[in-house]
Amino acid sequence: MSSFNDNLASVQKNSDTDFSVTIPEDWLQGRTAFGGLSSAVIVEAMQKVVSADRQLRSMAVSFVGPATPGEQKIALRLLRDGGSVTHIQGELVCDGQVATAVNAAFGKAVANPAKVVAASIPKDLPAPESCPSVPYVEGFTPAFTQHFEMKFVYGQPPLAEADNADYGVWLRFKQPTEISTSSLIAIGDMPPLPGFNLAKFPALGSSLTWYLEFPTELTDIDPEGWWYYDYRCQAAGDGYFNNFGTIWAPDGRAAMFTRQVAMVFQK
Repeated sequence: MSSFNDNLASVQKNSDTDFSVTIPEDWLQGRTAFGGLSSAVIVEAMQKVVSADRQLRSMAVSFVGPATPGEQKIALRLLRDGGSVTHIQGELVCDGQVATAVNAAFGKAVANPAKVVAASIPKDLPAPESCPSVPYVEGFTPAFTQHFEMKFVYGQPPLAEADNADYGVWLRFKQPTEISTSSLIAIGDMPPLPGFNLAKFPALGSSLTWYLEFPTELTDIDPEGWWYYDYRCQAAGDGYFNNFGTIWAPDGRAAMFTRQVAMVFQK
């Protein structure tokens, strides 16, 4: 069984535009790699060519096709390397087909008197130890979920016939993992999609597009700490779900803002 650190370490540079990566079986979600992994390995490749003084500020992900297990390729394209911001594209290419595409902006800190601190983690949340866990059930829950712990603070899991799509969860890797932007991306895609908990019958679904913003640099984060994710459905119809959320780090800082369009597959 591979750890998330193992997955990141498998990203090997052949040139500034060509990388290899190994997608393991135990990180699948159905027939495709867990979206948080396929996005994260592309960003990991980008960070090997982008200047170290620039951190990831935002990224847009398109989940195009299945990211199949085995040794695959990552292709990068530098769009612009400006004085403050680097724009770069990346594609995870599986068996000759684009599986996941990422457009990212890496920017260095610049002097600016304007500062608005993002809202801190909600107060009076119950401790993770007091919240119900979501178990990994082999053959029923996706394979990648065996690598995470998730506890519901409010709301209900998929297929619960819930009255409300929204929920809040505590999250962390089961195996202590070095905290980086790449690992945060994985944490951000771990929970089930809001709206699927309204279903009264099993439904196949997937993220279509995903937009992420990173308002702060991750420093001195406890690798065994719990992250809190408030995840909500803004609208749903025609088989598509418009979701948004905020993730707070173990130290209480807002670490990521997300928007996502997901869909139900039609057989």
